[in-house]
Amino acid sequence: MKGDFTRDTFDSSKHFTRVLTQQGRVQLDADANEQTAILLYYMQALAADLIGPHGGPADIMGTDQDGLIKVNCGFEIIATEDRIRELPESDDRINELINILKDSEPPLLIGKGHYYVDGVLCENNDYIRFDDQPSYQLPDEDDFEGSHLIYLDVWERHLTYLEMEDTDGTVVSIRESALNGPDTATRAQLVWQIKMTDRIGDTDIPDGLPDGYDSWRNWVDEKWLNDWRSQWQQLNRGMLRARAFQPTPAPDDACITPPESRYRGAENQLYRVEIHNGGTAGNGATFKWSRENGSVIFPIREISTGSVTLYTLGRDERFGLRPGDWVEIVDDNYTLQNLSQRLLQVDTINYDDQIVTFKGGAAATVSQDVTKHALLRRWDQRVDDGVLDVTEIANAWIDLEDGVQIQFQPGGRYYTGDYWLIPARTATGEVEWPGPKNTPEARPPRGIVHHYAPLWIISATDGSITADSDGDLRRKFTQLWMLEPPQS
Repeated sequence: MKGDFTRDTFDSSKHFTRVLTQQGRVQLDADANEQTAILLYYMQALAADLIGPHGGPADIMGTDQDGLIKVNCGFEIIATEDRIRELPESDDRINELINILKDSEPPLLIGKGHYYVDGVLCENNDYIRFDDQPSYQLPDEDDFEGSHLIYLDVWERHLTYLEMEDTDGTVVSIRESALNGPDTATRAQLVWQIKMTDRIGDTDIPDGLPDGYDSWRNWVDEKWLNDWRSQWQQLNRGMLRARAFQPTPAPDDACITPPESRYRGAENQLYRVEIHNGGTAGNGATFKWSRENGSVIFPIREISTGSVTLYTLGRDERFGLRPGDWVEIVDDNYTLQNLSQRLLQVDTINYDDQIVTFKGGAAATVSQDVTKHALLRRWDQRVDDGVLDVTEIANAWIDLEDGVQIQFQPGGRYYTGDYWLIPARTATGEVEWPGPKNTPEARPPRGIVHHYAPLWIISATDGSITADSDGDLRRKFTQLWMLEPPQS
């Protein structure tokens, strides 16, 4: 969540049930955000406890006033015209879906309906092409031969008003026009993406399968839990400790915190440490950081080779740009594909025309389509290469600035986009981090949290794709109101 927040205070281990406001007190964004997080946590935990890791409502073949199905188990993978003709849709709609299937590459449709993954509700409002998903751009792939697992990847995306409306205001805005459009609240959006694994080799499938729907599904569920899911996002995603600067005490004062130990910044800040390139320490993992939680962004008017033209250069010096700053060009596709391209360093700024030129003449790396919401995001590290290497050296601390220090713990696997938040406060001269000041706790990243569920096994031979019911890996539950009432 790269927003202009004071801090993120939600912690499930505290078992808070609600936030209670008091009269005559200062109101903070953190309190309202924590209340939302508490409620969301309880709702998703309840759904996950009842449903399990994944599942959807069993199809109910009742009809509403328009003769259409009421409830679907969502995200069915449809590969044939015969299956489309079985859908409870009108004849005109059936013919439309058949034509959509013919135009798809690969020729697959994604069914509409609901599905829950780790208690998170995923909705697909209509049948869509596999290659025309609203939040996922399929990688270039010409060979779909063999067997593949199709799975659901679910996560949450943060959106500011700049990422929800075009510059001409043609998209519905979250800003209130009655107030002349000031920036107020932001939004979190659920993203679901239907992806496909590489080919499953014949040697990966045990002999005798599939010999029935349940045995095939149980084998895939076991492999998904123990193998596939760990490839997408391991449980150990890296651990971080943070503290305010602490000079080495004298030998006879080892238990005393020196008075010069403190955060020395002039402003309260919410530092964000974010993994840029994924990997392991010493093997490709890098990070970047921001003292403003990555919230300093500039909408791009035009992208050229070696420069960009902006709509604004920021509201003041604190939230502006200076030569030497490191920036990242992002747009919707960049975010949804979780990319990590080379950061660019500001060389010169034309304040009259709002043109920012980069050192090295870096070429444009994202779309210039205004509907993709191209932005320039500022990062605050001052290094030669733009990003810093993740190092895991015992008892060695990495200095960010003004006494803020971090330490990565050994043995982690880091993923692009993983992040930690570190509130730093001038009143106390401290950073807010769990554990004693001398020995702060190691904490996993606050996000991005991905949830996964297997959907289907498909087989492709000579361009013909099979996605029959034997390959359906979805779990279905019967709604309580559909159960037979007890007999008296």
